[in-house]
Amino acid sequence: MMNRKIYIFGALLALLVLTACQGGKTTAGEAEEGDTLKMKYAKLLTIVKHGEKGTASLNNDAEDAEYQYADVNVANPWKAGTLLHRYILIPNGKEGDETVARLALQRTSGMGCTTDTVRTPVERSAVFIAPHCQLMYELGCQQAIRGVCDLDYINIPDVKKRAASAGNAAAGKASAGKASAGNSIVDCGSSMAPDIERIIALKPEAILLSPFENSGGYGKLDKLHIPIIEAADYMESSPLGRAEWMKFYGMLFKKDGNAPKTALAASCEPKADSLFAKIEKEYLKLKAEAAGYPKGLSILTERKTGNVWYVPGGQSTIGILLKDANARYIFEDDEHSGSLAMSPEQILAKGKQVDVWAFKYFGGAPLSQAQLLQEYDGYKALAAFSRGNIYQVDTSTVPYFELTSFHPELLLREFIILAHGERFGKLRFYKK
Repeated sequence: MMNRKIYIFGALLALLVLTACQGGKTTAGEAEEGDTLKMKYAKLLTIVKHGEKGTASLNNDAEDAEYQYADVNVANPWKAGTLLHRYILIPNGKEGDETVARLALQRTSGMGCTTDTVRTPVERSAVFIAPHCQLMYELGCQQAIRGVCDLDYINIPDVKKRAASAGNAAAGKASAGKASAGNSIVDCGSSMAPDIERIIALKPEAILLSPFENSGGYGKLDKLHIPIIEAADYMESSPLGRAEWMKFYGMLFKKDGNAPKTALAASCEPKADSLFAKIEKEYLKLKAEAAGYPKGLSILTERKTGNVWYVPGGQSTIGILLKDANARYIFEDDEHSGSLAMSPEQILAKGKQVDVWAFKYFGGAPLSQAQLLQEYDGYKALAAFSRGNIYQVDTSTVPYFELTSFHPELLLREFIILAHGERFGKLRFYKK
């Protein structure tokens, strides 16, 4: 009955709430302004809180609620001036139900993007992305992870343990729904082709996944009437911009354990704010230190894939990290914020300028120079190859993506060491 009520309220709001999807201003209804959270680095995220405690619009019987609802707009990173998705976050409970009903009565406008109502805190979620699982552990809301995709690529021991628990329960002829009870995590298959039946049995209140350009939607997932949180943080143009998205994710979940008195204290939002503040402080400190060093070595961060050699654009997050590490980069003057699809010949033409080659791979055993040459003989044209300045990180055993996606300060420190020498510390991810 409760799930039915939530669905009805969500459908009402999705159909009737005023939606401004042209980008820029974010209003949830006529004459209903709110307080916009200042985002220092994130360019794709706008969060407006409405009806904060102490304002005239907040009901006297809702003193424990810090805001009646939040309006979250995600800008479309592939089409400037438009929105990718809009979320209305409304706290669970009686006051939240009243907010849904009130918003549904307001006049509507044309909807230019998908709008989802999310009742918070979300207590059951399917998380398709490993870095977001890791972040939820750091925020203390890991119990809300009830399903994952691409389990083989997740380097979080507790996730694998909880998934194994669900697998054992299923093997004991428990249903998928029973297997997902308690502390276990259901393996929902591949993120590119998730197991819809398992997701339905899981009964998640939200699904977190990565959006892609021209994806054409999410197929059967779109028909489940479950809010899809499009985690476009990876499309931010700065390392700290991506990390700042944790403020949004913190609003979705509550801390595990007994809930404190107020709704805000119960949520992961304060933890996300404090964690980001620490990350920002450490990042800026490292950046300032690196700026005081002489210009460092030139670093190349990727290796050839088939007939293409993808490298970071000069204004990509990796490009900015290399710049902030005061390292050289053969494409540092490039103005693209994404990856560059280069031919091997284009890279090797600058091979003598590459002092350090530091790449990622998914393997299980270290790669030797002989194996690399067997893969592509042209690698020997890199100055870093002949000098033995080759560093690798095996993402099948090292939680590189899990930790660095929302902790750019860790990767910045890594690049500083690679560019300026190990006298500045020991590498955490890369191995020579």
